[in-house]
Amino acid sequence: MVSELEFDVLVVGAGPAGSGAGKGAAENGARTLVIDRKKEIGTPVQCGEVVGLSLLEMTDLKIPPSAICGRQNFTRFVVSRKFVVDNRSPYWRSATVERKVFDKHLAMQAALSGASVQADCRLMSAELDGDDVRSVVLRWRGKDVKVEPKVVIAADGVHSTMGAIQSRPPLEKDGIARGIEFEMVSKKRVPPCMQIFIEPEIGLGYGWIIPKGPYRANVGLGLVGRSESRRDFLTDWISEHPVVSQYFDPDKILEVKAGDAPVPGFDGGPVVGNVLYAGDAAGQTLAFVGEGIMPSYICGKVAGRVAALSFRNKGPDLRAYDDEVRSEIGEEMALGSDLRDALVLIWSLPELSDDERSMVSGMLMNELLTEDDMSMLGSLPDEKGMLAIAKQRAKGSGRPISIRRL
Repeated sequence: MVSELEFDVLVVGAGPAGSGAGKGAAENGARTLVIDRKKEIGTPVQCGEVVGLSLLEMTDLKIPPSAICGRQNFTRFVVSRKFVVDNRSPYWRSATVERKVFDKHLAMQAALSGASVQADCRLMSAELDGDDVRSVVLRWRGKDVKVEPKVVIAADGVHSTMGAIQSRPPLEKDGIARGIEFEMVSKKRVPPCMQIFIEPEIGLGYGWIIPKGPYRANVGLGLVGRSESRRDFLTDWISEHPVVSQYFDPDKILEVKAGDAPVPGFDGGPVVGNVLYAGDAAGQTLAFVGEGIMPSYICGKVAGRVAALSFRNKGPDLRAYDDEVRSEIGEEMALGSDLRDALVLIWSLPELSDDERSMVSGMLMNELLTEDDMSMLGSLPDEKGMLAIAKQRAKGSGRPISIRRL
């Protein structure tokens, strides 16, 4: 026999988007249930664990000291294994978090706001009326229970169960970055910055070193459009890379982390029937680097607020979700989406060599190229000329960017 529970809003997934949604819905008076299929919220870790501080400052969120394991005042771009760009602009400051601690903190905030939070609770099936979800069956504490939510928020990742139930089309191959990283012990002190690697060996994707302390870091790759074993690829990359191998050996691995990140470009706040999609399930990441923690939390909280107000005091309907997401974080997300599209274009141009693609990508990510430059990619200067242009643009920008050869 299936028992029944009464909730207004069901949130599927208790990552940053789901916990943000739970908090937003509960704060606005909705009876809210946040579920997560994992036995422990925050595990397994599937990302680089880095938070952009400029996005964090857009929220009311305070990261507890116990969740912070590093702060980076600049980002270093290693381009084509030949050049280094150090960008100290405020946008490129970051903090490294322990996701296992941080995600539990976010879920706790949702619970303290009044939401019910349940780990080890799985969405089993849903009854649809057109696009609307009329009821769902959950596997709750070993038993099947029925819930008839007024609104569902799907915050259950890039391979969304709710998306499959509603027959949403999956992302295209170049809309997913296949992530793999090792948390590693270093041979010597790691530079106190996030490092991003752009190079022909990776192609349309990126590598990273994200410090978690003086002698510990996440070392990983986001692979786009590649099908080979990501673990083998990363092992070989670490061993053979002239920079990475100075710090790390593949025989000092504390944890292996793998997962897919959506990088399709910004699509606002997707709504299908009475289901709002948030976080990775909605592609709400900074698409050019796959950073999704803060965008997901911000968009999730908007989804929760809109869901609660949609049936309370004749508030806005669910279509307001898209408008409010675009109002709250749309400019940042659209810029990231435009940059992602430009990078895809660069790596598709047959007239450019792989080294030229890497060099142009590095300049583009540091805002050292103009629209006029993009229209003249077929007649690029040689490597020495490109480096001179980059240095000149960096100096003229007035921003704290320095460029040097490796």
